[in-house]
Amino acid sequence: MTPTTAGMSAPADQPHVTSCPDLRNLSARSELLDELVAPCRYDQWALPTGNRTGPLNVGVRMHVYFLGAIEAQSLQFTAHIILRLRWVDQRLEYRGFAPDVPLIVREGYPRISLWTPHVYLVNEQESVVMGSDRKDVLLTVEPDGTVVLSTRMKVTLFCLMNLQKFPFDEQQCPLVLESWTHNSSELILFWEPDSPVTVNKDLHLTEYRLVNMWSNFSVANYSLTSDVSSTFGLHSRHYGKFGGNYSALTVRFDLAREVGHYIMDYFVPSILLVVVSWVSFWLDPNAVPGRTTLGTSTMLTFITLTRNTGSSLPKVSYIKATEIWFIVCTAFIFGSLVEFAFVNTIWRRKRNVELKKVNSKYILKSTLTPQMSRKQIHSSTSSIDRCQSWPNVTQTDSNSDLKFYLGPNDSNTLTVNSMDSIRNDPNAGSKPDPDYTDLVIPVPAPGSPPNNSGFTTMTPQQIAQWIDRRSRVFFPAAFILFNVLYWGFVWI
Repeated sequence: MTPTTAGMSAPADQPHVTSCPDLRNLSARSELLDELVAPCRYDQWALPTGNRTGPLNVGVRMHVYFLGAIEAQSLQFTAHIILRLRWVDQRLEYRGFAPDVPLIVREGYPRISLWTPHVYLVNEQESVVMGSDRKDVLLTVEPDGTVVLSTRMKVTLFCLMNLQKFPFDEQQCPLVLESWTHNSSELILFWEPDSPVTVNKDLHLTEYRLVNMWSNFSVANYSLTSDVSSTFGLHSRHYGKFGGNYSALTVRFDLAREVGHYIMDYFVPSILLVVVSWVSFWLDPNAVPGRTTLGTSTMLTFITLTRNTGSSLPKVSYIKATEIWFIVCTAFIFGSLVEFAFVNTIWRRKRNVELKKVNSKYILKSTLTPQMSRKQIHSSTSSIDRCQSWPNVTQTDSNSDLKFYLGPNDSNTLTVNSMDSIRNDPNAGSKPDPDYTDLVIPVPAPGSPPNNSGFTTMTPQQIAQWIDRRSRVFFPAAFILFNVLYWGFVWI
């Protein structure tokens, strides 16, 4: 009797064949999609091919409905977007056996059983798919196999900022999408032809305003260099992301900073502080407590104001516009203190100054070099302490008594003798003596005005007040000129 095989199992090395149900017997949309992606007929890791010969085209559309805080300290910004990807997968075409099903819609992630393009954000710091109860992911399959995947996301992106004109700067912050798995020979990203990127019409930003927005297509190259490949024996096509060029899409947001806050909280108060420091020019040059307190208080207040404004900015290697403003305003406030110290020093002098002309050149020259002139005079007359009023008198003999005579005695001459010579010889002035030197000094006639040869005498107090009056004009004029140049620079 031959053995029966009715209860025998198949050999262990025989492959297990799973039969797929007939799709024509399905009517529910959920059952239809599940059977379309069943493992018996669908490979979720395989790139959709169909009848095409080139790379798979994936259309991208984006809607921006919120732009959050743009943080200069960490060089990042936040955006809420809806990202939509569209491609054709002919393995999901069902119009031939289910013509009554116009559309298949499914919520949630389809990555478990359905192939989807892996697109990532190049400048991403953090991203999350939004949704409270379930993730905001929507999948749509059309009868011809067109798949549309929509995702609502919150993304935090890096934005390299140029802060040279802060707070009058304009930033260009990008959002870069790129294919992760497949290079450009297998997958191409492209923007949808009509309105690829849209923005919420009610979008309002706190510190910036959206000036412009544009989209772009590019290709990123991650191929290994020839020296690396030869050194390590690597072929770039075998090492994932380093295998050739990858399709990329860019959205650039042109953002201009709103300056109203900085104008009212920084620039206007700093201008007022500089103007307040000029009040010292109207005070008495000898009012030391008032002028010192006014200058130091304005300086400290301005430094505190600047520190509060720049605390939210990163440390950069270049000079910002606010730092130029700080340096110049500090120079004006410090200049008012230096001017006070200068005029107070002049005010306390005792000696009058003779000026050839009353102008800035001669006044400043006389105030800056009085000590030098007195030293020169003192050194040239040190040998005739008794005749310091006549710098041309010299001692003829160092061993003899100090005897100095000035010509014959008349109304226009003056005879200068030492006390010892007069005590020994009262008629010394009328005796000719070869050891005596006659010096003739003209003496103005009584009642005639002195001849100063055009010189004008000013007291130190008058000079100090003259400098204060000029400072009242020079400091405001220089500050106005600086403002014209500064505001012209930041607005151009």
